[in-house]
Amino acid sequence: MTDKERLKYAFEQTPSFFQLCSTIRSRRVGRGYRIDSGTEYKHPATGRLVKQQKGPMQFVSKKEPKPLSKLEEALIAWAACGPNGLVAWDISLDGGFHELTWIAGRTTPHPGNSLATDLLIINDQGAFIYKPTTKREKPIEIEGEKDYDKVVRWYEESTTQILDERPDVDHVMRAQGAPNATLMGPYQVNMNSPGTTWFIPLTDAGYLNSALINFMDCWHMYFVDEWNGGRPAGCEKWIGEGKLELASTIAGSEQLIFQTESYPTGMQIQNIRLAAEAMGLGNWVYCGFNPEILFGAMPEISRGLGFHVEAPNPRAPISTGQIKVFGIEGVKEATYVPSPRWKSAEQLVDFWYDEKYGKEGVMNDAPTGYLRAVGAPWKDATRDAILKDPRTRPSPWVKEALTAYIDYCVKNFGQWPVTYNPMQAHFGAVIHNVDEEFYDTYYKAGYVNDRIRNRSKIWHD
Repeated sequence: MTDKERLKYAFEQTPSFFQLCSTIRSRRVGRGYRIDSGTEYKHPATGRLVKQQKGPMQFVSKKEPKPLSKLEEALIAWAACGPNGLVAWDISLDGGFHELTWIAGRTTPHPGNSLATDLLIINDQGAFIYKPTTKREKPIEIEGEKDYDKVVRWYEESTTQILDERPDVDHVMRAQGAPNATLMGPYQVNMNSPGTTWFIPLTDAGYLNSALINFMDCWHMYFVDEWNGGRPAGCEKWIGEGKLELASTIAGSEQLIFQTESYPTGMQIQNIRLAAEAMGLGNWVYCGFNPEILFGAMPEISRGLGFHVEAPNPRAPISTGQIKVFGIEGVKEATYVPSPRWKSAEQLVDFWYDEKYGKEGVMNDAPTGYLRAVGAPWKDATRDAILKDPRTRPSPWVKEALTAYIDYCVKNFGQWPVTYNPMQAHFGAVIHNVDEEFYDTYYKAGYVNDRIRNRSKIWHD
């Protein structure tokens, strides 16, 4: 089959959603893997010696690893967070309408449509970040066969290589003085193996804080400093009826944003699993790894991905806020102050406002604004009425109040957000070609289905 035929097959002939839900399993043993083997070998990617105890499922794969093709990776990445048109944005103008950041839709939802979670991809060629553009061609991007090849085009255009080899991480990594304490989980013995593709949602959990504009304007919420007697955190000037009325602690509000911005990760992983199941690939989902080591925050153990990492901040009131990982400049950056991109609260809040209301902003009523220059879900008359309605913008005092709040946190704790590291990547999926022999040897019938046994007829040249 050609790739064009494979795309048609993927969209039109793979099992239905409900059929896939009935057979989906984690199939953790792929080509080239070992399990319960009682052997010692050098890890192919890192060169470190891996020792396995002998167990009841003793197995050493006789098959050579078989990497995923570009088309397979493109389909899986698109399923995780690829473009799929324009969101409906069917929210009342009285209901926090201007909280949404973008109108560009993806295959998985994001709180406030922040698009803050992209996809880290690790394979035999190195490490990449898949970050689809916000440009859209029409409300529904893939309407039929003529659109299927967009999946590959988006993958090619939206993927940036950040490392030209697999990162130096494996199951046997240890911290000095702790030889028996695993850093990458006790069950990840085959992690980062040749022939596998490791997909990890990569989240800037600080970016959604642009919703604080709406928290202050529509929710009438303000923040108090629980570490300093519960005093207002820089925003006492605006406390009063009609402006800031409802108090929340700094940690409580940050926990809300952090938790909410973690939801897209699980949705992306489930879509990845379903895509792999549809194509007869094995999927292995886990969070048992140390993301800070992977990022490169502990260079004495591993270079990792080489992300820019700040020195620990001793002024952070709790330990989870001491580390800030910035990321890769111009590719994937975390939102915090002060940072290499935003030195001050004023710079960051100006950026948020420009993104929403500036020359190309979603809510700019000008020919250059997103809704006119790129596209809108509504009919033209509805779009025009929305853009002209004053409720699409926050009250004038909000920008000053939000800047003052972030300034307060920086002056008192040396940073904002105060309690967490915005760069997060703690849940991923390894996708590989399954070694059927392992399951035929040890498992009852049904764990290896026809899509797995016959996938070479469709997916391999």
